Amino acid sequence: MYFFYYFPTGLDVRRRRHATITWFLAGLCVILYVLARYAPSSAVWRLGNLIFFPSEPMLATSLSHAFLHVSWWHVIGNVVYLVIFGRALEDRFGPGRFFAVFALSAMAGAWTHVLLARLFAPAALGYGIVGASGATSGLLGAFLVRFFFARISVAYWVFMPLQGVNKAGTHYVPALLAVATWFIYQGVYALLQFGSAGVGVAYSVHVGGFAAGVLLALLFGAAPRARAERLLAGALRATAKADFMAAQAQLLEYLELRPGDWFARTLAARAFLSTGQRSTAQAQFASAVTELLRVGRRGEAEDVMAEAMRTVPGFTLSERAQIDMACGLERSMKFRASLDAYRNFAARYPRSGETPFVLLRAASLLERRFDRPGKAMECYEILVERYPEDCWADYAKGEMERLRWRSPDGGTAPGEIS
Repeated sequence: MYFFYYFPTGLDVRRRRHATITWFLAGLCVILYVLARYAPSSAVWRLGNLIFFPSEPMLATSLSHAFLHVSWWHVIGNVVYLVIFGRALEDRFGPGRFFAVFALSAMAGAWTHVLLARLFAPAALGYGIVGASGATSGLLGAFLVRFFFARISVAYWVFMPLQGVNKAGTHYVPALLAVATWFIYQGVYALLQFGSAGVGVAYSVHVGGFAAGVLLALLFGAAPRARAERLLAGALRATAKADFMAAQAQLLEYLELRPGDWFARTLAARAFLSTGQRSTAQAQFASAVTELLRVGRRGEAEDVMAEAMRTVPGFTLSERAQIDMACGLERSMKFRASLDAYRNFAARYPRSGETPFVLLRAASLLERRFDRPGKAMECYEILVERYPEDCWADYAKGEMERLRWRSPDGGTAPGEIS
């Protein structure tokens, strides 16, 4: 006996948000299967009414049948496909469009089966149709359009006893190859099915759902977005191989198409740092922080800011943005990063009217958070010496008098803040 089996187990696609609708649909499929298996009818529900009958097709059941299944293997298989491919698609399409792909693909698959059965196998019209296979096939079609550049992790088992082959494992394969192979397989079986007497698996539902998914993805503008994201995916793979020059080229091309992608700019900054181009890396980090602030994602902006200051000596933003981020980091209790931001501000903008205040904040952190009163004293001395007319100078003198009663820690050269 020869045997070959494969099954998807994951994707190399980066997701940005939680897939709420995907998990809801998966949970609904499991719950309705449990009800159908252990309590198929009651005074409250009759799940048999959800089955799609090709002999008497109804618009409502062309969707509802997708949530019923006939066995644990049936529901598990569809849920696995739904979760693996659905999460990536919901992340890119958004909940509304993702659900549209799921629902319309299920309906298109059911009506495709009706049409083909009437033309080629009228006997098949008597068999009811259940299962989310049409919907998940539509997700595969949409995935092929939106993520043609991706790779799919496939678990496989090859059994060829006469050749002494019994091998199993997992391997990443290109999405184009994996999905195209799957579609050819479904198409061949659909043709063979209509030449046989019985219907076990409605492969024509898969074919119709897949076609609907492809068309819907094209309608939603997935193709141009996919072409742009292909560059980002290539850059990630190049980075994983430490080919930073290739990553830089692809990221710059990608950012021409998607200039507001903060993640890509952060990735570009790291790539430029790896080749010693600090000034370019600083510009990319600054753009990433600015974009995150623009869209209100301050926590992530602070993380990128902290990374930039660790890797690019003297990293600073514009005057207003720098002090805003420094104060924000302090409020978020990221004291080391906040101190670095204050220090960089004072070094970059010594003539700013905010520099005395920045020196006070740095002194406060040094004394109260890092227990370095000697370093705090230096900040106050710089303030009094360089900004004697500032309103904070008298306050700094009072703090200096107070600190003189404490034992100073190891000193640094005058003018340094460390």
